[in-house]
Amino acid sequence: MTTARALVRCAAACLGLALAAACAPGDGSADRETERSSDRDEGGEPALPAAAASLYVDPADFDFSENPDLLDRLLADPHGYFRFINIPFSRRVCDLFADRLAALSSEQVRSFQLNLHGDAHVEQYAITDLGRGLTDFDDSSQGPSFLDLMRFAVSLRLASRINGWDELVEGGLVSTFLRGYTSALEDPAIEAPEPRVVERLRSSFSRDTTRYLAWVDSLTEPVPPEVESELYQALRRFAEVMAEEDPEVDPSYFAPVSVGYLKLGVGSALNTKFIVRVEGPSPHPMDDDVIEIKRVRDLAGIDCIQTTDDDPLRVLLSQARISYEPFQWLGYIRLDEGNFWTHGWVRNYEEIDIDETFGSPDELAEVAYDAGVQLGIGHPKLAAAPFDQILRRQLLEHLDAHPGEIERLSGELADQVIEAWRRFASEVRFR
Repeated sequence: MTTARALVRCAAACLGLALAAACAPGDGSADRETERSSDRDEGGEPALPAAAASLYVDPADFDFSENPDLLDRLLADPHGYFRFINIPFSRRVCDLFADRLAALSSEQVRSFQLNLHGDAHVEQYAITDLGRGLTDFDDSSQGPSFLDLMRFAVSLRLASRINGWDELVEGGLVSTFLRGYTSALEDPAIEAPEPRVVERLRSSFSRDTTRYLAWVDSLTEPVPPEVESELYQALRRFAEVMAEEDPEVDPSYFAPVSVGYLKLGVGSALNTKFIVRVEGPSPHPMDDDVIEIKRVRDLAGIDCIQTTDDDPLRVLLSQARISYEPFQWLGYIRLDEGNFWTHGWVRNYEEIDIDETFGSPDELAEVAYDAGVQLGIGHPKLAAAPFDQILRRQLLEHLDAHPGEIERLSGELADQVIEAWRRFASEVRFR
């Protein structure tokens, strides 16, 4: 099919004006209610409303020269940009709920310290050899549920607009997502139906090990000898820890075969990541395994979460509690640069593509419901043990006390993301 993303890329080249019409939210009331600090910015562009300005990042602040594909993805559509601005977005959501959090009693505050995915959006939903569901826990922490709920709801709205679906469909997708969430709070033993897209993507899985390992090797970029040496030392310590946790695992399993930098991703694309090919269960090359080592991001400035530093345990705990099927070899290593968390790769891994995956809004709705269930199970899981049931009830009561809030605010935030993206595209165009 002719992709909406290709059309949007054309719009980006034209300063985003065409997309502004295609993605128009309606009456723009959120913007009119926002005070403007001035009518024009320093470059002569109309000043962004304060709400949209809080979601804008200046392209001059980033070096895209070594990763031009990343810049292309940010320019392609608002959802790509939305993926890149997770930390500013999370700060904005915290600000929206700041007064409510400040008014809570100390007992009530505890009910807002939940396991968070931290970057829940539609394209984090993946189908793998292990199963399905939201993956990639780089920005996970503990905090209020509205951070994950707002992020996924805005992602649904952007996906709907990019696919050209109408406003009724867009609102229905958010409602379906929240229905999955509340259903899981009511019954944590619930199992969501498998979305139709899961089997379709799984049918493309390959069992060709040679091809898989060649693809892995093609992703690696050379690292300096001193970094390679430091990694090898850290991996020896990592192997010892893994063997202590599981006596059936021999430390030689993690003997490095090759190591390199990895440049995949959007939100984390500019963070340091390594890909390591290890020996696996035997010296035979076809038995090699692959481990990704990712720099733990500093989440400073997201005021409403509990952990903002580079503690790797926040990533490991949230993945273990929220994932339907956590990856193997979860752990961490320390390098001179800081803390890194680890996880094993699977041979087959397909992420949702909002433009290519869905044949209809109904297929996206199935994924939305499944993601809602996953978060509804995972948010309170072991967060208040043995009182998880009480915590789930408090979450339901909070949602009931503020009906329609996620739906309304997610629409306003989607508008603001699009406006910030348009300014980003404009700045890139004229540099």
